[in-house]
Amino acid sequence: MANPQPSIKQFRAYLERRHYASHTVESYGLDLHLFFANRPRLPATITHQDVEDFVESHHMQNLAPTTINRRLYALKHFFDFLLEKRQVLGNPVKPSHFAREGRPLPRALTVAQIQALFAQMKHPMDRALFGLMLRCGLRVSEAVALRRRHIDWDQCALLIEQGKGRKDRRGYLCPEAAEMLREALALRPKGVPGDAVFWNRKRPTVPLSDKAIQKKIERLAKAAGIEASCHSLRHTFASNLLEHGAELVAIKDLLGHTTVTASQRYARLSNQKVKEEYLRTMKKVMRQTKV
Repeated sequence: MANPQPSIKQFRAYLERRHYASHTVESYGLDLHLFFANRPRLPATITHQDVEDFVESHHMQNLAPTTINRRLYALKHFFDFLLEKRQVLGNPVKPSHFAREGRPLPRALTVAQIQALFAQMKHPMDRALFGLMLRCGLRVSEAVALRRRHIDWDQCALLIEQGKGRKDRRGYLCPEAAEMLREALALRPKGVPGDAVFWNRKRPTVPLSDKAIQKKIERLAKAAGIEASCHSLRHTFASNLLEHGAELVAIKDLLGHTTVTASQRYARLSNQKVKEEYLRTMKKVMRQTKV
């Protein structure tokens, strides 16, 4: 029986050399193992129909389009890699395999929701961890990677090292975020690995993981009776900036987006800013054209 595992191992090594995030490498590996579990064959023998059958089985399980497409992206990337290495003759994943999905707007939290969520946070580290996502726009992986040496107290700034896209950027600490961070660091136990700012409260000598943070906010949100995630805190950060007059170019830099296009989605969130622009402009129009 042909074994696809050597090719998957090569692909994982390639992703690691390209400095893909560890959770991305792990997710790609799991998706590929899932695909080949019922097709224990060499990748070169995989056909368009095999991928079609894989997608059809997902639809029969009523899986979300985002889940189907995520697994297809992993598969497509894998075969692109093999194609470049001349281990296959073509990529069996076609555009028609991908499920059509809407692209919902990010959902920002209301003031009441934010207050309810943070009211559940009794430990200063939790408040600082999620406070930096809300007030500085940090991603989960960036919070995990934050080190004490990255904090510039004189400039009230953060060096966000090797974020998404492997580009460092500079973030800033508002007084509220700085105070939360100081309170957390005052309680930081000894033995936290890698000089990390945030730690595993149950086992301080064990590194804090992305998944642990995501599970933590799920529990806090449930206790608060709201829907919230680490993503929604970051979205709220961007939305708040826009609503209070920040330019898209500045928001792009603060979020670590590669292009302004990625930040423009947040412009659609801000009904308040649209309303203010409408009223300001219409005042000029009405002065010139009365009906």
